[in-house]
Amino acid sequence: MNPRISRRSFVKSSALAATVAPVALAPQARAELPDPPMPEGALPKPVDTLPTGRIRDEEFTRLMLGGNLIGGYAHARDLTYVSHLMKRYNTDARIVETLEVAETHGINCINSWVVDGISHLQHHWKRGGKMKWIAQARLNGRDNLDQFKQAVDLGAAGVHVTGDVADTLVQRGEIDMIGRIVEFIRSQGRIAGIGAHGLDTIVACEKAKLNPDFYIKTIHSHDYHTAPGPDETGDLGRYDNSWCSDPEEVREVMFMVKQPWIGFKVLAAGAIPPWRGFRHAFESGADFILVGMFDWQIPDDVATVKQVLGNAKRLRPWRA
Repeated sequence: MNPRISRRSFVKSSALAATVAPVALAPQARAELPDPPMPEGALPKPVDTLPTGRIRDEEFTRLMLGGNLIGGYAHARDLTYVSHLMKRYNTDARIVETLEVAETHGINCINSWVVDGISHLQHHWKRGGKMKWIAQARLNGRDNLDQFKQAVDLGAAGVHVTGDVADTLVQRGEIDMIGRIVEFIRSQGRIAGIGAHGLDTIVACEKAKLNPDFYIKTIHSHDYHTAPGPDETGDLGRYDNSWCSDPEEVREVMFMVKQPWIGFKVLAAGAIPPWRGFRHAFESGADFILVGMFDWQIPDDVATVKQVLGNAKRLRPWRA
């Protein structure tokens, strides 16, 4: 017969086990896996196509590949590990494969921040890839245009000032600086764009008649769990989850805009299903949509865009 264990001795032994268990059960440091080899050789033959539109003299597919997932810029509310997870998944080889999958499925443009560099895109070009690049750029200091010049030198088809920078310049009353940026990009023979999170930025640029070649503006609905409430009117909402504070007002203002419009954040950082987010963006008047996609999402997203475009009910005329 087992000896009777008193409550005090049980608690004492349990406490001792609790101090020992974390050491015994702690996972051993995992060795880093070797990086897989970079894809080489010519690209596979195309397996799909996409409808296109034109911005000035350049032709782009209605669906563009976003660079945030590749760069690890994750809008993930309060999930702090997501950005690291993206970087672990998107190895150099995986990024090159993503470009390959995108182009063979018909996508012909990627948008990314110039500071991230384009070594993967250059590798893709050496394999015969034709992927075009629209670069995001920011000011260095108050008026330094080095990032814009770097984008031109690296071969960007188009360059745009990022939404956060343009929003800040408008808030400061420095709309002329946005005009200088547009003029500089055009002087280098590239298409010139203006990014915006806030609708006030678009309104101010239109009032000032800056006439960029395109706008890149956030657009998404509020039919998702963590969407902003009626009292939340800022462009950046709680938990980093809102970039389109009034979708209906965006639709109304952009209806009058004559320049092509690239809609971004159309899925509210993954909170909205693609079929619903794509439809909302195109029916709100976006001429193109910019979407961050992992390699395995691309075929389905391409098919969804084609289906949505075949049935979209839009009032704004196509501007591209």
